[in-house]
Amino acid sequence: IMKKMFGAVRGFMFNSEPEQELARRIFSIPAAKGSVVGMGIAPFEADPGAFAARRGLTRPYLIYSGRREGGKGTPLLCEYVQAFRERTGRDIGLVFTGSGPIEAPAELMPHILDIGFVGEQEKHEAMAGALAFVHPSTFESFGIVLLESFLADTPALVHAKSEVLKWQCRRSGGGLWFRHYPDFEEELLLLLNNEELRKRMGAAGREYVRKEYAWESVEKRLFQALDA
Repeated sequence: IMKKMFGAVRGFMFNSEPEQELARRIFSIPAAKGSVVGMGIAPFEADPGAFAARRGLTRPYLIYSGRREGGKGTPLLCEYVQAFRERTGRDIGLVFTGSGPIEAPAELMPHILDIGFVGEQEKHEAMAGALAFVHPSTFESFGIVLLESFLADTPALVHAKSEVLKWQCRRSGGGLWFRHYPDFEEELLLLLNNEELRKRMGAAGREYVRKEYAWESVEKRLFQALDA
C-alpha cells in the first residue's frame, strides 16, 4: 500500500538526507523526485547557570528531553549512566524533561531529576546548563530536541544506530555518537575532562542550526522543492 502511494505522488519533501535515503532504498524513489527541506528552528538565548541555581544542582548533569520509552532508548541511557558512575566514580546527574515512566536501576534514582513538562524557557535553560544532551533514540527523522540543545550551546551524545542524529552531529561538529557502552564512557569522560572542547562543540552546533535551520533557509529550500 505504501509503495503504491509513494509511486503515485509527484514529489517529496524530507526532513533529512538519511530519511530521503531510506525512502529511496525501500520504495526506489528517484533522487529527482525528492528534496530535503527540514524545518525552521527559532533561535533563543538561555542562561546556562539559571536552571542549576533554581533547582539547587551543584554537580554536572546530562539531560534528555522527550518521551521516555524503549523506542527512544531511555532505559539504555539510565543503564549507561549508572554504569558510568560505578566504573569511573564520577558524580554525574541525569535530568529528564517530557513524559512517561523512567525505567532506571534503583541505585540511579537518587541521582535523577525528573522535571516533567516544563515551559520552553526552562527547558532551554536546562539544556544550556548541561554537560551534554543525550539522545539515545535510534528512530528519528529529524531530531528537534537535538537541534535545540545545539542552540543552547550544548554538545550532544547520540546513538550511532540513528542515521539521522549521527548525520546531524557529523555535519555540525556539535556531537559525538556511541555504538555501545565503551564508546559512551570514553566520550563522556572526554567532555568532562576537556572544557575547551566542549565549548567548541557547543559553539559549532549553535552556528550550524542558526545557518541551516533559520526560517529564511528553510523557506528557500521549501520553494525550490515546490518549484521542482
